[in-house]
Formats: sequence, structure tokens, C-alpha cells
Amino acid sequence: MFASKEVLSLDEVYKAQNELNRIKQSLLREALFGEGKMPSEMVESRERLHNFLYFQLSMSARLIRVYDFVGQPFYRPSAELSAVEITREVDRLLLLLAQHGIEITISDPHANADDRKLYSFITEVVFPKEVRDIRLPGICYSIDYNYYCPDHTHACIFVVDELITGLFASDYKHFEVCLAEHFFINNDPREDLYTYVAAGFNAYKRYLKDYQLVGWTVESVDLDEAQRKGVVHLELHYGLERHSEPLISQKGQVVCYGQENNWWFIHRIDWPGLLLE
Repeated sequence: MFASKEVLSLDEVYKAQNELNRIKQSLLREALFGEGKMPSEMVESRERLHNFLYFQLSMSARLIRVYDFVGQPFYRPSAELSAVEITREVDRLLLLLAQHGIEITISDPHANADDRKLYSFITEVVFPKEVRDIRLPGICYSIDYNYYCPDHTHACIFVVDELITGLFASDYKHFEVCLAEHFFINNDPREDLYTYVAAGFNAYKRYLKDYQLVGWTVESVDLDEAQRKGVVHLELHYGLERHSEPLISQKGQVVCYGQENNWWFIHRIDWPGLLLE
């Protein structure tokens, strides 16, 4: 993943990242184990041997800094670099890390991770980290930017964006990234939504009648770090069908809670026409 890229929507970023990961894993398994070219028994045997070798090596491999693991690359202080230089350096360091099997992921594409922040993250957080000195094909260390540099405000806004986008999709099949477990059957996001939840969404769309949601703005986000709670205060803008001009605005709020892994989920929705918790 490179820092400099075209501007994509959140949905496009997720789809692109998922597709790249799928292709990468497919090519890697084909190269290492012959998946897709050899009988499944032989593929499984190769994979077991590979995993056993890694286990054996990990028992005796020393811990070294990532900076040493990737060859002690030269880098300048962030303050000395212009915006153009910082982007070029981030791309160079991300590529160098990837060549040594170290991947920097940004699990929340809404996070405010600009090039300068990524550069500081790589040089100040990633480089001092320790990894096992194992040089084995197929072994990859993944480091999540959002785990070490969480942006709770943007995380709350992101899940609200996913909720509003999903409300007007053809089905309600993609809320697992934004709704808390208690909205799903058996508290399992892999299951369907409870009937009362889907009914609430349907009732909200009936409540709109001839109007449609043409936009929304965030008025404020109240964060309680101790409780890992965020309240997103919204203003929803409605216009007539087939017109993008807002005619009516209504206020509401969404309550989110964050987990230890810094993923945030919606626990309560409260705006005119829709109340779920």
C-alpha cells in the first residue's frame, strides 16, 4: 500500500484493499505451496512443513529492531522534509518494509493518516519495534497504524457513515462493520439483523415519504475516553426525490463504544423517525 494514491470513497478503499489482499494471498499460496496447480494433499503437506519450519526457527531466532531487520535505511527528520519529499519517502519506506515482509495496514480508511503522520509512525513507532529475525518466504509481519495511533473521532464518524450508506442499500447485509453485536441474531454479526432492527430501518424509510436523505453533517463528537464512548451529533438534510437541494434539516445523535482493538461500533441510534438501541 502506498501513501500517495487517488482519492477513493470509503467503500472503494475497502473493496480495493480486500481485492488486493485476496490476490496477494492467492499468489503467495500458489508460489509457496503450489495451490491451484498441485493435488490438495500435496499442498497441505507443503503447508504443514512450512509451518513446522517456522516454529522451529522461532524457538531460537533472536529479537531485533525492525530498523535493523530492513537494513538500517537512512531517513531524515520529518521537519526537514517538504510535503512532496515526505510523500516520496513514505512510499520508499513502505516499499522497503514490504520487501522484507513487513506490512503497514490502515484498518480504518477514515483515519486521518496523512503522509507526514505515516512517516512519523514508521520512523518513531515501527522502526524501534522488535521482530524475530526469521527470513522465510511467506512470513509477513502486519502492523496496524490504527492500533498504535487511534483516531477515535474519525472512527465514530466512519461507522456513522457506514450506517447511513447501508440504510439506503438494496439490503441490510453489510452492517457488521458498524453496528454492535446486540443488533444481530445470537449477538453474531455474521447472522441477520433482528427483525425489530430491520423493521425500524424500514419504518424510517416510510417516515420519509416523498423526501430522501440528500446529505448529513457532523455538528460535534463528544468523546469520553474513560468509558470509550463517543456521541456523534448529526444534522440530517432531506430534499424531494430526484432533487439534491436540501429543504428540511433534522438533528439526531448516534452513540458509539470502542473496543480494546480500537474498532468502534454503534450502540444507539436516535434521530427523528428512527430510534434503536
